[in-house]
Amino acid sequence: MIIIIGSGVIGLFTALRLLENGKKVKLIDSDEINGKATDASVGMLAPLIEAKPYEQELFDLMLDSKRIWDEFLKKKYFVNQTQLKKNSSLLVAVNKDDEERIYFKKNFFKKLGFETQILDPKRTLKIEPNLNSNINCSLLCEKHNQVEPMLLKNYLLKQIKNMGGEIIKVGRIEKFLFSNSKLKIHNLCFEAEKIIIACGVWSSNLLSKSISISFPTRPIKGVSMLFKTEKKLFTNNIWFRNIYIAPRNLNFLAVGATEDEKGFDDSISLDEIHFITKSLWEYLPEIEKLKFQNIFAGLRSGVIDGNPIIGNLKHNKNIICAFGHFRHGILLAPITAEIVCNYVFDLDLKKKFNFFSPKRFNL
Repeated sequence: MIIIIGSGVIGLFTALRLLENGKKVKLIDSDEINGKATDASVGMLAPLIEAKPYEQELFDLMLDSKRIWDEFLKKKYFVNQTQLKKNSSLLVAVNKDDEERIYFKKNFFKKLGFETQILDPKRTLKIEPNLNSNINCSLLCEKHNQVEPMLLKNYLLKQIKNMGGEIIKVGRIEKFLFSNSKLKIHNLCFEAEKIIIACGVWSSNLLSKSISISFPTRPIKGVSMLFKTEKKLFTNNIWFRNIYIAPRNLNFLAVGATEDEKGFDDSISLDEIHFITKSLWEYLPEIEKLKFQNIFAGLRSGVIDGNPIIGNLKHNKNIICAFGHFRHGILLAPITAEIVCNYVFDLDLKKKFNFFSPKRFNL
């Protein structure tokens, strides 16, 4: 029996992968369906856009996971249930500073081995005619994907239950005891050959209180809003300097922004709402036609070196970490599940994945 603490997208993907490989799995969380960070995501799967200088290992990990997402595109049922689709990303410049940033990114992407296109205002508006006309240029990055996070979560939950996985609600988890293949949480005791810590931003605190191991992580809040329009406004994912827009089916638009560090407070402030709506007024001429549907906030787990923590602990190989993915949780979920499976089955791991092991912190 493998027990996963945490039922966000990382925990769900990992549970399903283990079930597919013949393991019995229990998911334990404070809520039956958790994953607020997943809910706050807009679901863009764009490793090139997320790439940063001096993060080659993380970029390679994103590409490995993107290849798995590309394989999912061949599975009709998965595509129908999650609205996974191919699309492109358009980085839009509305002033000279934005334009310089776009040319820097184009050169950076070329060094990574990827060709992108700079489009003048006329070509940009031909692709996306509902953008504001006062744009300087744009950068077109093709062959990206997009998925709807809540549909993805529901699909994974359904598949896990269909394959015999259990999801157990135990209330708020502050601490656990794990020894001799027994896991104790509150007054509940479970048989477990290995446990996987995949509760996102809460993972480090849980390990600290349970086994006195603490990782250098911090909570970073993300906020997104959902709108509905009378007609389809965009085809591509649109990236501005401070917000990003993901078109969804049935004329829905998901708009994401903000990376605030306010501790574990995930409440939504008027200032955050104002920031997103003010930015939309600046970029979209038809904003008055957007009908507000919902707003989401989630805490993402950021690690001091910017890389997720995936692997077993130095002093207890039966405790496996799978957290610290920051804003890349959905993108990296499939490859994280693959890596965790290697640890569960004690298989040889590709050397490049050792880079993300908790042992880099000597833990």
